[in-house]
Amino acid sequence: MNGYCGKMLFVNLTDGALEERELTKEMAKHFIGGYGIGARVLFNMMEPNADALGPDNVLGFVTGPLTGTAALFSGRYTVVCKSPVTGGWNDANSGGFFGPELKKAGFDCVFIRGASKKPAYLWINDGKAELRDASVLWGKDILETEKALQRELGGKQIRSALIGPAGEKLSLIAAVMNDGHRAAGRGGCGAVMGAKNLKAVVVRGTGKVPVADSEQLKAINQEILSTIKNGPAAQMANAFSTFGTTLFTFPSALGGDSPVKNWGGVGAVDMGEEAAKKLDGTALDAKYRVKKYACANCPLGCGAIYDA
Repeated sequence: MNGYCGKMLFVNLTDGALEERELTKEMAKHFIGGYGIGARVLFNMMEPNADALGPDNVLGFVTGPLTGTAALFSGRYTVVCKSPVTGGWNDANSGGFFGPELKKAGFDCVFIRGASKKPAYLWINDGKAELRDASVLWGKDILETEKALQRELGGKQIRSALIGPAGEKLSLIAAVMNDGHRAAGRGGCGAVMGAKNLKAVVVRGTGKVPVADSEQLKAINQEILSTIKNGPAAQMANAFSTFGTTLFTFPSALGGDSPVKNWGGVGAVDMGEEAAKKLDGTALDAKYRVKKYACANCPLGCGAIYDA
């Protein structure tokens, strides 16, 4: 089935059971991927009154049909669960390299329920999955955990989605992080992961995702690149590539859509226009930028490392 591995992994942390299930053509056709498949699986697996921070909540890591292929802008995945913030549906999207690596490791998605008695992480290596003890990782921050996992499992070839101390302590604003700096940040999914005593999902894969017509995909990629460089939005694309989302910091502050002290105030009204200018991308870039980086198959590369 082009664009898919055709496999889903279901994990029960309570009893340690791992089960592979087929992702059928019918399901792929009707729900495509990402939170489409995520919504369907959670609807089937969960009761409406399930405690978001309890073992019956299902936490999913879901990719789409372009993830792991050569398609541009395809390096993303979605975390789905019941939100402990709203009590309703939650999806949080993140870039980086975790999503493509999950596909290359042989799975379109992973769904996790239950809660481990002690800290654990899920290790998926080219189609083989196992739960491992994460007690020595508990309490470590994101970067410390990622480096420790790389030392244990085989260097920078591995990719991980993980939580830090905020998720462990069930902070409702905790994110699921991957690739050091990328966040699935909405809805408290990091707290859901922490409630399950799940420190990380770690993947490594060498497989390839099949596509129907690789030459046509190359042609489409070239058309997209041409539009980015020469199309009507070329100037905006170049600016976004240079400054990332900091490009919108100052305009957001002027429009009142910028938080001050956890939304105790808003934008330039409470921050002041001059202070808001100091957070603008042009000011930050000139003073603090160390280097740029990009997510998988992204020609813009809006990420940057800043050192204050």
